Amino acid sequence: MNKTTKNLFKMSAVGCAAIMGVSIASLPVHAMTPTAVVTNVSSTAQSTTPALTGVKIQEKVLSTSSKYLIADIKVPQLTGMLDKQYQDELNDIILSQAEKDLTQWEKDAAEMGHKAQAGKQDFHPCTLNITYELKSDGTGNPAGVISLKVITEGSEGGTSMPRIDTYNVNNAAEAQRVTLSDLLGANYKEKLDADILAEIKKDPDKYFLEEYKGTFVEQSFFIEKDDLVIVFPKYSIAPGYVGSPEFRFSLNHNSTDVAKLDLKKIASFTNKDGVLMLSLRDLANQLNYELKWNQATKTSELMKGAQWASVSINKDSYFIAKMAPKALGTAPVLQDNKTYVPVQFVTDILHIEVQSN
Repeated sequence: MNKTTKNLFKMSAVGCAAIMGVSIASLPVHAMTPTAVVTNVSSTAQSTTPALTGVKIQEKVLSTSSKYLIADIKVPQLTGMLDKQYQDELNDIILSQAEKDLTQWEKDAAEMGHKAQAGKQDFHPCTLNITYELKSDGTGNPAGVISLKVITEGSEGGTSMPRIDTYNVNNAAEAQRVTLSDLLGANYKEKLDADILAEIKKDPDKYFLEEYKGTFVEQSFFIEKDDLVIVFPKYSIAPGYVGSPEFRFSLNHNSTDVAKLDLKKIASFTNKDGVLMLSLRDLANQLNYELKWNQATKTSELMKGAQWASVSINKDSYFIAKMAPKALGTAPVLQDNKTYVPVQFVTDILHIEVQSN
């Protein structure tokens, strides 16, 4: 098992709540607009070798012979990833977790059944359900990520406590786990936590405000179409009727600010190769991006909500959502203490249509 998949296993093993002896930890949060229901999705993988088709799921069904447990277990197994070794290891992680859950529930259900029989009490079998949702297949969102959501829900006959494990992977020739810092930048947490808190305060009767402690390193999330969705465990910050609270915001860079882009108000020059170079500071101001400059690395970061991009002086290597860098044929330059980027940065990295009039 390679290092990246070991890290993925760590992610899947934490972030839930204890279900009758099954090892589960708590999940954290994130977003701008909360929703109760999430639909299906797709996503696009950025890599040196583009994915021609989205990944698919082959379902593996697990069953039990225990008379004390009713199990309905459908385990997702990914097919079609560019990195076959990573795919096999990830599938093994997901299957192993389901098998571990089943074994634990069989053991605990049998103990409860024997105890009930010894006390001559009625006993109704426990239940264990495992389902999944492929939220993004690697062919349709700005971040280019495969997102898989696995829901494990066991019950002793009363209220159940679902565990939600999310798997987010860059579908590249050398696949790797995708984290929130990959998508939003290293300093995302403060703004993210504040955005979620603001949404919670809009409907305070729906949430346990005092239970909201902000996001965690191993925050559960998934990508669905153009949205980043952050998931909280059931009961963690809201009553049971809310389910597992979700907060979402758009990763789509085609915002309403596009129509306001006015090149006449942006400092520019044409370089010796005939490429129009634009002031990054002026671009950020017009499009309402926060711009940060790192003098040590001569790197600029642009941030707005979930949107994040990075450029470095004299490096034809542009990052968007910290995915695989993209070359534009022209590197950023420093002129008169201003960073200038080629006009292609606006169209190819920020995905904004440039209008000169």
